[in-house]
Amino acid sequence: MELNDAVSRINSISSKSESIFLQLGNLFPSLLNRGGHTALQSLREMLTNLNYGQDSSSVREKELFTDYGAKYNPLFDKLNEKITDLSELDKMIAGIKEDSEQMSLIALNAMVVSIKSGEKGQAFSRITENLQRLSGDMSLFADKLSDEEAHLLEYINTLKSIFSGIINSQKNLSSQGGENTTDVKKLITGVTAPLSSMENSIDSIYPPIQKAMEGLQLQDIISQSLQHVASCIKEITNSPVPMAGSDEELDYICFNISLYELACDVLTDINSHVSKSCSTFDHNWQRVIDTLDAIDSARLDFESRYLNNYSASPDNIDRRLGEVISNFQNLLNEFNNYHLVQKDLLHTCQNITQRARTIYSVFDGLRPVMSRLHHVRILQQIEVSKNDAIKSVQDSVTDMDNLINSANASLDEMQALLESFIQDTSNMLNNFTTSIAKDNENMVELREHKAKFFEELKIGKNTLSSIITNFTVFPEGFQNKCVTVQQNLMDLNKIGGEITDFISALKESQHTLTMKKTALLHDRSLANWDIKSDKFKDVIKHFTITAHKEAAGKIGGFNIEKGAASGEVTFF
Repeated sequence: MELNDAVSRINSISSKSESIFLQLGNLFPSLLNRGGHTALQSLREMLTNLNYGQDSSSVREKELFTDYGAKYNPLFDKLNEKITDLSELDKMIAGIKEDSEQMSLIALNAMVVSIKSGEKGQAFSRITENLQRLSGDMSLFADKLSDEEAHLLEYINTLKSIFSGIINSQKNLSSQGGENTTDVKKLITGVTAPLSSMENSIDSIYPPIQKAMEGLQLQDIISQSLQHVASCIKEITNSPVPMAGSDEELDYICFNISLYELACDVLTDINSHVSKSCSTFDHNWQRVIDTLDAIDSARLDFESRYLNNYSASPDNIDRRLGEVISNFQNLLNEFNNYHLVQKDLLHTCQNITQRARTIYSVFDGLRPVMSRLHHVRILQQIEVSKNDAIKSVQDSVTDMDNLINSANASLDEMQALLESFIQDTSNMLNNFTTSIAKDNENMVELREHKAKFFEELKIGKNTLSSIITNFTVFPEGFQNKCVTVQQNLMDLNKIGGEITDFISALKESQHTLTMKKTALLHDRSLANWDIKSDKFKDVIKHFTITAHKEAAGKIGGFNIEKGAASGEVTFF
């Protein structure tokens, strides 16, 4: 082969190997750099945020809704006691009503007697008219007390109904909150397992990349060895061709044969290093390729099962998130219902207190009537005692007196019962409304928690839309870099073939020179030849390669020091 072509070829091989190792030297560290965000990481962050938001609101929810029934049961019992008190009040009012009707009837009979008595009964008649009017007033007040009591009882029953509504609302909130929690947990748990599996696979791709980088360690040896092969060939091309048949020609031929042989040995070692590098690269890179294939398969399965909105998969995240969001909207509506019921509760408690006071004010209006009845009763007794014309109504006057005293006693009992009722219900409802107000504050706070989580769900759904569009599991450019690495490794393997071909070409040139040397030695009847030229010996001393120092020393006829590691490039 032409020596100039040989130099060009070795320079080409050297340039290619340097380019390959340079690209690999840049690519491997960039592959190991895990910077850059992926859709998988965004999905993981979204699920983590949802899980945290759900847990946060669930804890607050459990604190608020635990044993909520027990909070109202004592109040139910007290309200039932107060309803019993109202039934006693009802009996008293009925008694007063009956007394007033009896008074009215007795007064009517006494009026008839007084009219028959003529002028002598006129004074008694006027007293009796007052009695009849006052008994009528007492009856009206009794009716009004009955009406007010009925309204009060209606409000109390409304309050009990509202309590039931609150408990049902709390049960609905607790139930819906629990269902939503379960739905979110199932969604997160279902997605987490395949995500974690993919993340583990992704993590497993970096060790073989790191291991493959070890193949770069031989690049300096390969590069410098190729430079020395080029130097060997250049020495051959730089040496002037001596006169044919001279000793210098034999020196020249033997020196070039030895350089060819040394170059071939070095190239063989280089090929071994290239083969070793390729083996290191290929073995570990195959693991990378296999892992990439497995990850891509897992990614496609994940997309099909969880992200493809056109599939009928029950695990589709977007569809399930939509269902959860819809359920959460129902939950927020239930919070609104609860808030409205709470407002009704407070309003009803105020009405009960107000109605109880109204009853007492009606009762206060009845007291003056009773006082005037007592006054008229005394006048009636005086008139009967001094007027013989109406002595026949003495028994009616006595009955009237008894009825008035009975009504008066009922009023005293009613007063004690009403005062106790008002005091007890006011204290009870005041305490309860304070508790309700606190519950309302807690419920508003919980609703804010839920509303915040509701917004996180909607944000998550929007985030999911971009994830679905491009579900990446590696940083941008990672897989393209892997393709470039693969191409470089294929090119590196090709360099081994080029070196093998180059060795064959050098050996052909060496063989040609060897045939010429044999012919020259035969002409001189010599068996071998030792290089005599100091110039060639100086060239050998000028450069050599440790792995072949001994061979180089034999060419130049001098001893080489021991101890250097095989493959080390050494300049003298």
